[in-house]
Amino acid sequence: MYLTKEEEALLNGEYGEVFAMAMKTVVKVGEVLGADRLIHVEHAHVSGVSYFNIRDSGLEFIESLVDKGAKFSTYTTSNPYAVIIDGEIPEDVIIKQKRIIAALKKMGSQAFTCAPYHVRKPNYGEHLAWAESNAVLYANSLLGARSNREGGPLALLEALIGRTYMAGAHLDDGRVPKCLVEVDETPKDVSIMSYLGLKIGELCPDKIPLVKGLSRVPEWWLKLFLASFGATSNTPMVVLEGITPDYKELSTKADIEDRYRVRIVDIEKEFIKDVEKPLRSEGKVIYFIGCPHLSPEELKQVSDLMKFERHSRNERLEFWVGVGDNISSEDPVVKDLISMGVKVLRGMCPVTTDLRLLGVSFVVTDSGKALFYMPKLAKVNVVVKDRSKLVSDYLGCLSLK
Repeated sequence: MYLTKEEEALLNGEYGEVFAMAMKTVVKVGEVLGADRLIHVEHAHVSGVSYFNIRDSGLEFIESLVDKGAKFSTYTTSNPYAVIIDGEIPEDVIIKQKRIIAALKKMGSQAFTCAPYHVRKPNYGEHLAWAESNAVLYANSLLGARSNREGGPLALLEALIGRTYMAGAHLDDGRVPKCLVEVDETPKDVSIMSYLGLKIGELCPDKIPLVKGLSRVPEWWLKLFLASFGATSNTPMVVLEGITPDYKELSTKADIEDRYRVRIVDIEKEFIKDVEKPLRSEGKVIYFIGCPHLSPEELKQVSDLMKFERHSRNERLEFWVGVGDNISSEDPVVKDLISMGVKVLRGMCPVTTDLRLLGVSFVVTDSGKALFYMPKLAKVNVVVKDRSKLVSDYLGCLSLK
């Protein structure tokens, strides 16, 4: 691999042990993947922040970097951390989670969110080193930026040196679709749109799809669709007809190996069978919106849906929304939601939290990604509903005993 003089100095330890280790790792990965050089990245995003994911070994690794003076050399954000509520989560878990947060902040992390595109929107063609799957898919598919789906530790090392390897989705050839999916009509609500992402991901688990028929939906529907797609597929992008900035060029270059036609009526039938389950819970039920984290506009939308005078309260029901910690606790919309009894999880993620510790046994959400991951990671049952119906169902349940 060709290296500049500065990169050789980093590799040889002239900037310290940490940077040498980071360079050696990124170079080795790049060489395995056929990269002939490194490229600067404008923004790195680190995953694997929840203590429930990385445990003591991850905490020790991050703190060891801080002890050696590690600092990020490019703009860097981090994934959200576990839901830590004093008195409900074991104290040792809270202490260790706070140590992870503090270490990442010391290295220069600017925000904790799974939607870094809401904190700093990448430009078209910009090179990134992002580790969160929904964020990578959003950047590549909707913005025309370029990032591979990095592992959390590798993205952290790339953040330290401000570089990544020139391979995969950073190259034109690494963005060519090989799977054609034609959707016969636009989904009628966002829950079907999100579930559709899971199903298309299953059809194209390792090939970039060219998807036709979804050009007339709101941006936040696409965000949920891509997040769900990323749960069942390993590819870094979806080429969306009429939406992806370089759609025409990529569709011309398409090397289609597999073709599928998807009927929304079939997806709706699968959804009813697979997802619309009755609520049976002995513990607390959480209504949750924010996987991925909400934008300020989405947060206002949820607030508008929830405008009501609460006359009663059901202690077994809670409403949570997830946002990045770049949204201030003093934000008027946040304060409005809190006044209505909503828990606004700034910088936190219930998906990567063992919710049994909080007495939760059932979650109602609008996210296909949460549906896929929460039973495994959060250890709870999950039901998916359209966002507006989710809110109305919650409000209707408040008076139930």
